[in-house]
Amino acid sequence: MNRSTSIGYWLAAEAEGRGLMTAAVRMLVDHAFREWGLHRVVIEVVADDARSRAIPERLGFREEAVLREAKLLRGRYEDAILYAMLAPDWPWSPGREATGSE
Repeated sequence: MNRSTSIGYWLAAEAEGRGLMTAAVRMLVDHAFREWGLHRVVIEVVADDARSRAIPERLGFREEAVLREAKLLRGRYEDAILYAMLAPDWPWSPGREATGSE
């Protein structure tokens, strides 16, 4: 109804550091905007997970909110950061020049 979706991800430790997840998320976001005609994509990441936070930041997502104690991990509530991208702001949209790390 709102033409919005969310993306979540988890990567095995031995696959980290190769850019795989950034590439996969970029492709998913691109598909959501180009093929499905969605308007908004949201990613929530645990606040102290720097590697996971780097993905939406690298792709140009905007940090919109801190969600207090939103994730229950290992028996403890953790804050999450909500990132969002709007279709008109997507750097890889047709007619827009990509910026940032590709």
